[in-house]
Amino acid sequence: MTDDKVIEFFPNTQKEDEKRIIELKELIKRHDKAYYIEAQPTITDREYDELFKELQKLEIKYPQLITEDSPTQRVGGDSLKEFERIAHVKAMLSLSNTYSEVEVRDFDRRVSEALPGEDVKYVAELKYDGVALSLKYKHGKLDSAVTRGDGFAGDNITENVKTIKSIPLSIGDLKIEGKEIKNFEVRGEVYLTEQDFLRINELREEAGEKIYANPRNLTAGTLKLLDPKQVAQRPLKFVCYYFDSSEINPVSHHENIKIIKQLGFPIGESIELCNNLDDVFSFIDLWEKQRNTLPFQIDGIVLKVDSIKQQEILGTVARSPRWAIAYKYEAENAQTLLNGITLQVGRTGIITPVAELEPVFLAGSTISRATLHNADYISERDIRIGDTVVIEKGGEVIPKVTKVVLEKRLPNAIEFKFPELCPCDLKSPISRLEGEVSYLCTHPECPWQIRRRIEHFASRNGMNIEGLGEKVVEQFVELGYLKNVADIYSLHQHREEIKELDRWGEKSTDNLLEAIEKSKDTSFHRVLFSLGIRFIGEGSAKILAKQFKVLDKLKSATIEELNSVYEIGDKMAESVFQFFRNDKELEIVERLRDAGVNFQLKEEELVAKDMTLSGKTFVLTGELSSMSRGEAKSKIESLGGKVTGTVSKNTSYVVVGDSPGSKYDKALKLGVQILNEEQFLETINK
Repeated sequence: MTDDKVIEFFPNTQKEDEKRIIELKELIKRHDKAYYIEAQPTITDREYDELFKELQKLEIKYPQLITEDSPTQRVGGDSLKEFERIAHVKAMLSLSNTYSEVEVRDFDRRVSEALPGEDVKYVAELKYDGVALSLKYKHGKLDSAVTRGDGFAGDNITENVKTIKSIPLSIGDLKIEGKEIKNFEVRGEVYLTEQDFLRINELREEAGEKIYANPRNLTAGTLKLLDPKQVAQRPLKFVCYYFDSSEINPVSHHENIKIIKQLGFPIGESIELCNNLDDVFSFIDLWEKQRNTLPFQIDGIVLKVDSIKQQEILGTVARSPRWAIAYKYEAENAQTLLNGITLQVGRTGIITPVAELEPVFLAGSTISRATLHNADYISERDIRIGDTVVIEKGGEVIPKVTKVVLEKRLPNAIEFKFPELCPCDLKSPISRLEGEVSYLCTHPECPWQIRRRIEHFASRNGMNIEGLGEKVVEQFVELGYLKNVADIYSLHQHREEIKELDRWGEKSTDNLLEAIEKSKDTSFHRVLFSLGIRFIGEGSAKILAKQFKVLDKLKSATIEELNSVYEIGDKMAESVFQFFRNDKELEIVERLRDAGVNFQLKEEELVAKDMTLSGKTFVLTGELSSMSRGEAKSKIESLGGKVTGTVSKNTSYVVVGDSPGSKYDKALKLGVQILNEEQFLETINK
């Protein structure tokens, strides 16, 4: 069908065109559901493409008629600079894990004791190995898509999620129990099939790019891409297992699953209502045998109390519901030959031994390398080169060598001894720190460390320098352009040389230099994290930045001052202290400062974050599961709030944990606002 023929076929009046646009959107939505959710396509790919092109042409003709939920708008957003953080209205809890029939029976006993005399039914579902996602719909349209994050707040990845065709952009008119459902939340897992995972990795390998370890990692990495157009190129899928709406009150989880399906969301491959534990164990046994027949990875099953009322009575403990558990299958394992042991040097100089294996297929992928952790791990298990070893995937994710098959050991198996010199080109001496299991290369110019540190510095969670990825870092280190992270800000001196390199040019070179210049304005806590100080992650970097506010105060802090900061432990304090007394590190820091990198909290951060709870008075009662009373008090005071021991009309909030005392009753009597632990965590984490 040519473009001219399509245009000639269009109705002549705008009114008829508008009607056709509505028809096309409904048709395409219906065919998407048949293909992506029900796996029963009703038209050919060519026929589908013709419908899609017709809609595109009409929307080009009438741009004012384009709506957010049009199928053509699934990939229309611009690239983002960073993701917005959004708090969950209800915490996205994580499940407690069980690994045996005894533990499942113990869970059932606890449930029965908490619900004396009540009949309890369970729903058993497959536990998809994916990335948890919350979707909120307002007035029938997708409003936001947010990752689990820390359970209380996550990243807003709505534009990326719009590219997933099994997720409806809008919901048609649907009445349940006579009520129209328009405003609700669903939750589920985003995942990739093993076939799609292997295909993507093959393409990356052909292109000389780093391959992903497993489908879950690839899914998580894809969802965190800042360009929705890149996300759209990967065939992500979604499975839904949770529904919540103020417009209806379902009585059971099983009923909720039916509602989810009626709304047009994909549900799990196998969901069973179990009347007793015998039914539960039959389900567990069935899928333990059949899990490898599935086109996607699972790592167990999820067991939930069916009754919503009973779920509410059971409640939660810490960050897990008392009414649900995950039964984890034993990790799959395989035997193969250990051909050799190589060493990898990380950004902090830690040297990790890696097993070079005879390739073997395990849990959906071919394994040829596996971690051996450290010298003690090898010694304790008496792992030798030439041994037949057992490998498994911890949680079906990271391959590791677990033991040696001693009966298959050959006489010529070679005992492994850690070398005295780093495997890098400098062959510098390596040492083992007192009280630690790892060997380190401490040479400041070790090229392996340099590469890792620069990659870390430029990463998305660090300085977020687009275009300075693994391959580019390796190339620039080999060319001598980069010897440390400060050299990044001198790359403009090599502009003419870079643009002449293979696969470079004027535009790509200037884009990189522009991204480097832009990174100078990165938030202070991210700059601290980027420096790669041992034991200092994103969270602790944020705490230090907030506490000391400027670099010079942090540099001059004593170990005692560092140790007194909430959540900064002995190792972290010692590491920070030593970092700022290392002449080489100080030289790099000063070069970064001279280049214009930001080393202090910005004015808006000081106001917005330090005084979030200014003027608010809190009273704490009962036991909190996520922190002690003292930790809660410190957190409130660090945000400008005040904690008192007496409830009065002037109290802003009473925070109620388990087994609250008389302060709770007094708060009710005085009408003071009460926060449960979940609401309190949302308040202090805003």
